[in-house]
Amino acid sequence: MLVFLTGYMYSGKTTVARQLSERLAENHGFDTRWTDTDQEVENRYHVTVSDCFRRYGEAMFRKLETDVLRSISPQQGRSVTIVATGGGTPCHDRNMQWMRDHGLTVYLKLPVGETLARMAVSRKPRPTIIALKPAEREAFVRGQVAVREPVYEQAHLTIDASNPDIDALADAVVAHYNALHSDCL
Repeated sequence: MLVFLTGYMYSGKTTVARQLSERLAENHGFDTRWTDTDQEVENRYHVTVSDCFRRYGEAMFRKLETDVLRSISPQQGRSVTIVATGGGTPCHDRNMQWMRDHGLTVYLKLPVGETLARMAVSRKPRPTIIALKPAEREAFVRGQVAVREPVYEQAHLTIDASNPDIDALADAVVAHYNALHSDCL
């Protein structure tokens, strides 16, 4: 089974993917793995996300990101692959619909103010905001969230990314898995 974590940058998708993978393995006996689409782009194409944006533009990055996303296959048996997607991944190339058709989608929702606070202390600035002054950054984030949120809200589940309840999320994943495999129980 595939679980796709979506949401705006700094919502904690990679951290939640790691924690959810551990929880599903330890508490529910699943064979788990997790991946991050940005990291997969970097590994597969030998270019950092920042360099890809700078050298080839956003359109090329979105193509590579979509190729990576759609190459991720579910494992067999009692297994779960958790995929931390990039913030823009669901909003391009009908990726949200593709993810909904191929797995459980989870929107990690974070208020814009908290996004900006996390952004301000991050040691890893994102390529789309690195050159922006604070006021420009806030306007940019608010504008992008306004455009992207309707896509994010198409996810099967929405959870509070300010303080995600990993146990409740794990239980929801198990329930989804069981519903998919009810004929096998």
